[in-house]
Amino acid sequence: MAASGALAGTSFVRAGAAGILAAAEAACTARDEGAPFETLSDAEAREFEAIAARILPTTDTPGAREAGVIWFIDRSFGSIFQGRLEFARGGLAAFQAAIPAQYPGAHAFSDLDTADQDRYLATQESTGFFQFLRIMTLAGFFGMSSYGGNRDHVGWKLLGLEHEHHGWQPPFGYYDAAWRRDETDDA
Repeated sequence: MAASGALAGTSFVRAGAAGILAAAEAACTARDEGAPFETLSDAEAREFEAIAARILPTTDTPGAREAGVIWFIDRSFGSIFQGRLEFARGGLAAFQAAIPAQYPGAHAFSDLDTADQDRYLATQESTGFFQFLRIMTLAGFFGMSSYGGNRDHVGWKLLGLEHEHHGWQPPFGYYDAAWRRDETDDA
């Protein structure tokens, strides 16, 4: 997991602000308009979305599907994670390989009911593919909605954050508490 996080962080840094902004704008437009996927095939998107939907399932609160995480994943593989696309495709193929033998009549993860999906995922949690997709799912669910996921700010609402909350809004922490206190005393 730590290695996956380091890999993901490094890829985000290399992408640069301009690349991230362009990907974010394209992802939001596609997600909101229901446009076809740009990077993933429909079959790949169906499988990635099915996995993401079990990582963050819909319960009494919205899950990965409602947040549009698949749009974040699709656009990320076409931009900032382009170098990881073949890893993800190979990982998906390996992930799917055992399903027909374990679940007769099923050919893909999305063919399974949710209970079987959860059982199967439990056998895959230690794989690099699953860990990478978990990071992608969390980023798409809790990231800025302009990146393609977090539709209607559902991830932020679950955390109790305001609609336009950003990580760089003060107060940041103990180290700027005095600055923030002075600012509010002047108001």
